Amino acid sequence: MPSQTNLSNEELLLHLNNQIATTLIPAMLVIGVLMVMGLFGNGFVCFVFAKRLKPGTQNFMILCLASFDLLSCVIAMPAEIVDMRYYYLFDSEFVCKTFRFVNVLCSMCSIVTLTAIAIDRYIKVCRPLGRQMTLGEAKISVLASVFIGIFFAWPSIFIYGLRSADTGIPGVEGKDCSTSDDVKDTKYPLVYNFVLFVGFLGLTITFAVLYGKIYKEVQRHKKYMTKVAISTPSSPITSTSEFHYPSITSINSDIHDELPIRKSIANGNALLQLDINSQENGATSHNSKGDKTVTFKTDDGSESAVINDNELTVTTNGDANICASEGESRTHSSLHTKVRSIPPPLQLPPADEYCESDIGSSISACSTPKNKKNPRFSIGRETRTTVIAFLVTTVFVISYLPYLGLIFARIFNKDFDHDIRGSALAAYNLFLRSYFVNSAANPIIYGFLNFRFRQEVKRVFNKIKFWKRT
Repeated sequence: MPSQTNLSNEELLLHLNNQIATTLIPAMLVIGVLMVMGLFGNGFVCFVFAKRLKPGTQNFMILCLASFDLLSCVIAMPAEIVDMRYYYLFDSEFVCKTFRFVNVLCSMCSIVTLTAIAIDRYIKVCRPLGRQMTLGEAKISVLASVFIGIFFAWPSIFIYGLRSADTGIPGVEGKDCSTSDDVKDTKYPLVYNFVLFVGFLGLTITFAVLYGKIYKEVQRHKKYMTKVAISTPSSPITSTSEFHYPSITSINSDIHDELPIRKSIANGNALLQLDINSQENGATSHNSKGDKTVTFKTDDGSESAVINDNELTVTTNGDANICASEGESRTHSSLHTKVRSIPPPLQLPPADEYCESDIGSSISACSTPKNKKNPRFSIGRETRTTVIAFLVTTVFVISYLPYLGLIFARIFNKDFDHDIRGSALAAYNLFLRSYFVNSAANPIIYGFLNFRFRQEVKRVFNKIKFWKRT
């Protein structure tokens, strides 16, 4: 008789489990779709960023981020689907502890790596002239994220396990993978989840501060570039402005009754500056034509400049690189170069022209960026890189909010999920796993905003089509 009772209870439990599994089909389908998207998407990210793109701090950290997401898609997501399918019949404690550990590990590694990415973006955007993060330091950051992840994930092995599941029918009890019965009535789950929540909150605030500063710097830079665009090429300068041509010259001018010009010449390691209307830089004299001549001395020799109404002539005895506005660039041991097209009021060269030079070498060339349609192409690319990092971080933070809310609700109201039925149960189980969204969303973000990644993915698909045809 007892054996018949046990058998009927098992059959009843199986029937209840199948009913719950039917209810949870929408949640299982969503997690399944996210798993497939994450597997293929993060697989492509790992391939492209490892094999096709040049190594760099952000590329390397995105590669590691995709690896953590891929691990989550391979181990955690399938196990979560099994957990929902066998809502009352999950009986493997080892599998339960393993995939809960992987969940916490991947989450911690991801959020610490995102912190390193945010710091790298902050340094590049807000401290461009300061010391930048190296590839070696990026590798150390990712390695540190793994150790931090293990440190915070190992308690989950003791916190999570098999839990008795109340079916609402006397004498019929199931098992599911959740907070273990051994610690369910202790403070350990509350303390553990509170520590994770505080860490999550602290890093979220860090993200907000760093990206807030980045946003302010980008806006300030946009205003500056707009001001420059308005001043060039046809508008005369009416206020003090400074324009940097890489490693070569810098012209700073104010328009007053007399035209003061300060000319900077990169000469080896020295930066030579002269102010035509000032006596401080050297002796000033007038020739018979009424031109002003300023002569000054440096360690390498003497320099002189002659200015009249239409041109500036700079003569130097040392090695210097001076780029003429019409595109001429010469390097001589004794150089006499005329910089034309500077009639009063001072007109600057168009914004899409720049001069590249390697000071100290015998080669100096003026060129135009390849992308003439967008003279600020490099700035746009840098902004896109920052936007990618910001969106990945934002999706990560938002995807964890429903999960955190439900975890604390379950801690303070133990086993409340056993009383939920119907569509509410499906929604509960879906939002309890909301953090999987970021694993599938990241490749989509890269696809929309990273041109190189998109091109490489297209190339792979074109090769696949070619193989099918042959």
